[in-house]
Amino acid sequence: MLDMRGERTAPVLCPFCRTEVPRPQELEGLWYEFDGGQCPRCGASFAVDPTARNGGAVITQALVQACGGDWDKALGLAVETDFEEAYLTHYDSYSHRLKATAFGTMYFIRLRPEA
Repeated sequence: MLDMRGERTAPVLCPFCRTEVPRPQELEGLWYEFDGGQCPRCGASFAVDPTARNGGAVITQALVQACGGDWDKALGLAVETDFEEAYLTHYDSYSHRLKATAFGTMYFIRLRPEA
């Protein structure tokens, strides 16, 4: 039987500061393949993997975004020393909500001040 009660969803909150993040947008740049954006409160950069199969490329894009497009700087940084990373699973890009049945992933990067 079809369940018409609806599905529980949750807003998309930055994992670092718990602020609701804007809907990911198409980014202009040399190699930005995935939609992304920036947290309005803490400045964390994020990118979306709608298929949950391109994690490496998406997290690299989020890191390059955080470095203002500077690939040399981005590839010279070390996790937990120069930046923090986090991700949210079950992201639904159509509704911009977290849903149990969705399988997209949002990757977040926040540079540490000394980086």
